[in-house]
Amino acid sequence: MKFAFPSVGYIVKSVIIALLLAIIGYGIISNLAIASVPVQQLFAYGVLGGALLGALFAAISITRSASTRTESIFVGNLAFKMPANALRELFEQYGEVYAVRLMTDRVTRKPRGFGFIEMNRRDAKAAIRALNGTEFYGREIKVNIANEHKPSQDRQAA
Repeated sequence: MKFAFPSVGYIVKSVIIALLLAIIGYGIISNLAIASVPVQQLFAYGVLGGALLGALFAAISITRSASTRTESIFVGNLAFKMPANALRELFEQYGEVYAVRLMTDRVTRKPRGFGFIEMNRRDAKAAIRALNGTEFYGREIKVNIANEHKPSQDRQAA
């Protein structure tokens, strides 16, 4: 995973959690009547503990950086006789392939000549640049970023 400086929201969330835990810790320890520890030291320990726990809690909600987000790639004009793993092997030259979906006809279960590849965003862009318009199993394949599926007019009316 690539290092990215924490966002302002992450820092604010960590500080708030740290202060809340410091106040709670101060209240608990002062009620235990430990007279030998000064109040300032109790509060400092509470802030330190709160900062550590706050960073841990806030880190749980961090989203993946842009370089690890996935991209769906449309691959069209595929040969019908192409082996299922051949497409995966072709795209693995450009990075890790998370999923390969080859579309088939619902009734006949025959290949429809297109599919979708899931890769991380950076590798997907490199694969698209390199493979669009190249020959694969005797056909010039079309490779681009997949459009999101839009519901048809018939489904919207129903």
